[in-house]
Amino acid sequence: MRSLNPFRRKSDQKEEKKEFDPQESGEPTDFDGFMRRGWANHSRGEQAQAESDFRRALSYSQNSIDAHFALGLVLKTQGKKEDAVETFNVTMGLIEQGAIEDNEKRVMLRRLTLGHINELTIGDWNLEDEIWHQA
Repeated sequence: MRSLNPFRRKSDQKEEKKEFDPQESGEPTDFDGFMRRGWANHSRGEQAQAESDFRRALSYSQNSIDAHFALGLVLKTQGKKEDAVETFNVTMGLIEQGAIEDNEKRVMLRRLTLGHINELTIGDWNLEDEIWHQA
């Protein structure tokens, strides 16, 4: 929880609020801006706007694993099962191509992506072999 500072100027407080409210900050102009606004819209339950923002982010960076994964989550939330599976498959393909250098992040995101694909296609995350299998 953030503590209140009674000595803080009101103009500073308005600045801070503006940073966290995508509705007041204007139209994004880059990949990061659309990703931030997309996540904000997704968290508020505004899935159509989130989908639009993540698609716009992808127009700046077509091979962004983060944007594909985020779009897959939004499509899944909207009940667009086939589109979500297709998007998660693109995410999985990018992961398998080695687009993530950090091994821990790669393994985690691969499991999450596979779990979503499994849940959408067979109704269960079904990651037992993925987690418990020792190479």
